Amino acid sequence: MRKVTLSIPLAVLALCLGAVQLTAQQPGGSNFQWYIGGQGGIINFATIEGRQTVPLGGAQLLITGRRTGLLLSVDQGFGSNEQGVYTLQTISSTDTVLSQQVVAASFTNIRKYSAMLVAFPIRGPITPFFGIGVGILHTSGNTPDDRFTKGIGSTGFGSFIGGLNFQVSRLSAFGQYQITTSPAEQVVTQTFSDKSRMVAFGNLFTGPTHTFSAGLRFSLGNARERATSGGY
Repeated sequence: MRKVTLSIPLAVLALCLGAVQLTAQQPGGSNFQWYIGGQGGIINFATIEGRQTVPLGGAQLLITGRRTGLLLSVDQGFGSNEQGVYTLQTISSTDTVLSQQVVAASFTNIRKYSAMLVAFPIRGPITPFFGIGVGILHTSGNTPDDRFTKGIGSTGFGSFIGGLNFQVSRLSAFGQYQITTSPAEQVVTQTFSDKSRMVAFGNLFTGPTHTFSAGLRFSLGNARERATSGGY
């Protein structure tokens, strides 16, 4: 038991020394690099049935500068018959509400597109990062599958992200957390030739979403041309 206990700090020390040697290859350790990668985790969101947590998978592209970068990502949460409702009104050409009903809807998946400006404040074996940005969140596998449900299930958001990046062999590993703002009420209108219209409003999900994910990034090389000698 004593030998095992003593071997733990030695193993940690060896890993740290290896990470120091590879620091220059990871985001925040090299300037102007392209990275492509994938991630998996969970996404938490709220519907009329309360908060739901479903598995998530995605991909991302990271372009780094000196201590900043642009992170583009897409994530999809894989749910199952998530429930929501919205209100549908029929309005005459004179703006009189002729009918109103609450429509029960459901969706299977929730997809998130994000564009984030990130910063790498320090360099080292483990590199923290954080950032802010915007994106679009929308549902898929909708029932009913019409323009009203699709429109109500789509919203823009502001977002914050934070995480840690570290080197594993020739790959850059990371873990991160992302939160989005709550969606505003969505309104979808369909106008007919006689100037009457149908208006749907509401949300299929409410409140902020929370995403916890981890993954790997692979360097694609320099993000800008560098000076060379002996050529044109």
